[in-house]
Amino acid sequence: MNTICPVCNGFADLRAACPTCKREAEDGGRLADYYDPYSAYRPIDEVRLTNGYPDVAARECLHKAYCANCGAAFVAAVPESEG
Repeated sequence: MNTICPVCNGFADLRAACPTCKREAEDGGRLADYYDPYSAYRPIDEVRLTNGYPDVAARECLHKAYCANCGAAFVAAVPESEG
């Protein structure tokens, strides 16, 4: 079954609360894009199988999130939908 990330595909905005101050965080893009200079060009599923997170089994897309209020950076899991 194919799934897609609604945030990556522009169907929705990231909705994630900062774990430190509980304010709404900003989307920094897919977490996998931060791994190395060429990770954005690797197949998404290839990167997901080696990232150490259970995102494939949970059908989640991991995004790097930033809090403008307190400066915290964290990983936000976005539930994927059927595509």
